[in-house]
Amino acid sequence: MKSLNWPFGREDWFGTGEVESSELAVARYHRCAQTLPTMYVILMVNAWLLGAVFARQAPGWLSLLCPALGTLFCVVRMRAWLQARKADPTLDQVLAALANTSRLSIGLVIIQAGWAFALYFYGDEATRSFLFFFIATTTLAVIYCLAHLRVAAIRLAIIANVTLFILCLVSGTSIHLAAAMSLLVDSIGGLGVLTSTYRDFSKTVNARAEEQRRAKEQELLLRMIDNMPVAVMTVEPQTYIINYANQMSKALIRSIEHLLPIRADDLIGTSIDVFHRSPAHQRGILADPNNLPHNARIRLGDEVLDLKISAITAMDGHYMAPMLTWALVTKEVEAENRIRYLAHYDALTELPNRITFRRELEDRLATPGNRVGLLYVDLDGFKLVNDTRGHQIGDALLQQVAARLKMVCNGPAVTLTRLGGDEFAVLLPHDSRQQALLLADLIVTALGAPFDLDYDRTIRIGASVGVALAPEHGGEPDILLSRADMALYAAKEAGRGTARLFSPDLEKQVQERVRLEEELRSALASGDGLFVFYQPIVDIPSGRVTSREALARWHHPEQGWVSPGRFVPVAEQCGLIDQLGAFILDRACRSAAQWADEAHVAVNVSAMQLGKGTLVDLVSATLSASGLPAERLEIEVTETALLSDEHRGIQELLSLREMGVRISLDDFGTGYSSLAHLRTFAFDKIKIDGSFVRDALERPECAAVVRAIADLGQRLGVRIVAEGVETEDQLELVRAEGCREVQGYLYGRPAPGEADALLIAGLDSRR
Repeated sequence: MKSLNWPFGREDWFGTGEVESSELAVARYHRCAQTLPTMYVILMVNAWLLGAVFARQAPGWLSLLCPALGTLFCVVRMRAWLQARKADPTLDQVLAALANTSRLSIGLVIIQAGWAFALYFYGDEATRSFLFFFIATTTLAVIYCLAHLRVAAIRLAIIANVTLFILCLVSGTSIHLAAAMSLLVDSIGGLGVLTSTYRDFSKTVNARAEEQRRAKEQELLLRMIDNMPVAVMTVEPQTYIINYANQMSKALIRSIEHLLPIRADDLIGTSIDVFHRSPAHQRGILADPNNLPHNARIRLGDEVLDLKISAITAMDGHYMAPMLTWALVTKEVEAENRIRYLAHYDALTELPNRITFRRELEDRLATPGNRVGLLYVDLDGFKLVNDTRGHQIGDALLQQVAARLKMVCNGPAVTLTRLGGDEFAVLLPHDSRQQALLLADLIVTALGAPFDLDYDRTIRIGASVGVALAPEHGGEPDILLSRADMALYAAKEAGRGTARLFSPDLEKQVQERVRLEEELRSALASGDGLFVFYQPIVDIPSGRVTSREALARWHHPEQGWVSPGRFVPVAEQCGLIDQLGAFILDRACRSAAQWADEAHVAVNVSAMQLGKGTLVDLVSATLSASGLPAERLEIEVTETALLSDEHRGIQELLSLREMGVRISLDDFGTGYSSLAHLRTFAFDKIKIDGSFVRDALERPECAAVVRAIADLGQRLGVRIVAEGVETEDQLELVRAEGCREVQGYLYGRPAPGEADALLIAGLDSRR
């Protein structure tokens, strides 16, 4: 609210000392418009009466002209204030009008005082007494008319009283002095009444202005609340009747009218009980502000209301009413429930997930005397299906796997869980070995049957199961899980598609494997104990060594020579195969570069190395460092290596072929789709798996496989190598079947290179 500082001085003499508000100035203006016309009428009448009394004694310009001029001025000012009653001026116009009137009023009083002095000297005793009466009555009348121009009224009183006292000094009459004293007393009293009246007037105006301001603020607040995008209601705390609801509340009520006994238009005046099945509880919350704020969710049919209740308090802090804000959160609740479900259940199979399984396992093991059986299930061959058929087929396969597991594991208190990927777990309410292994066998059988996916396609996978029992094999969740995992590992090592129960020997094997991993890591870091042996591949007609296969060997300081069948799988499983493969490739290329017969060197590449995008750079860098021509290097891959990521693997082999490196297909005949790979990539050499050669003399079907592969090589223009030739009879058979090259103990066992021969001989002699 704007405050006013008067240009002519402080407008609160004998007042409160407060700065005037704009509302008070406007109110004074309108009061002046009511009283000032009366003041001007009084001035005109009294002036003509005074002029008439002195008409015979004073000159005409004093008795007639002066009243006429005063009348003209008063008529002009009176007309202006009469028009002001109908006007709606601005604040600046109000201030200007009040200031101008104050100045003009003082000027008019001064002129009248001078006129009175001029008339005094022409009058006799009687006319002079009337002059004193004129000044007194006019002064009092004008003071009251200027009640809302206090400065002007005070100055007028001062000028009038000074005028009378001067006239008293001139006349020296006691009657005149008494009249002057009477006017002084009346002026003081009148100004006191004026000040008190003005103070009350100011308080009234300011209170009304404050009330209007609060009313506007309240109206603005109500409009804001009414148009808020949040549903708001207020309730009478004594009767629990809804006494306010904004537009959003009514709109939301309209959307759920079918669930309520009221309509949106009848909301105000209705009891809040219509929203609750237990009104007494709700009333108890609303009645006591100590219960607030309060949050709750209310279900109405298939809808959910989110309700927040807060207390509205007055400025003195007492509780006025509760305010309710609410919203329909049905979709949000559904989303929250879905998120909560996904946090505890697998979205694909709808089985409990790892979190739920862990909590269930902990709860069961924590119950005194509780016995638990844990089956750890891992699918055999699922990764191959997922990689070759696509994730869509893989997901459909997992759904069918889950469905079969539900049918098998349907006993009371049996919990089936998908831990993730192709791993599942089953919790049993007992520790019976017989029943646990029986269920494990049923799982293996159920998952070993063909799956019908993607219309007419039939897919076969399998399952391996590890079994651990509590408390026999451990009473802590982590211990039981680790031992079930050890049993699962043993089942896979046993050939997959089987079940194994945990035993202490398995833990020893795992510990030995972990220790072997650590020692292999140390050997790779230092290079101590790791060697590369070479086994010759011989051309049958000429007896010449055409190439040598590089084979990794590890001499353990305590265990002696460790079989590659032990440490190579460990390297693949723990991520050391890249480091081991780089070591073998580097040693083989450097050794071959020194061979006088310039035979080729063949290096095996693990499935873990192929398709990662690093093999081509590794081979290029190794050839450059060793100086070995690319044409003398042969990279041997197995069919299973290609299956892991066939597209990327083939691209890497093509890049190596462009460098001049030769590519051989190892262990041909034991893979999943041999002919398909021969069609996809033109290999330089195919090696027949040694198992066919060893059994060819006793088993005609194995001899037929050797013959078929040799014939296929001739038709494709690919050199065929028969592995595992250990006797002359086997040599004659593979020669008769059409093989040109052989590899086996008949021609030579794997042996170290010349640089390592003396060191290895010393190691062997020490043992």
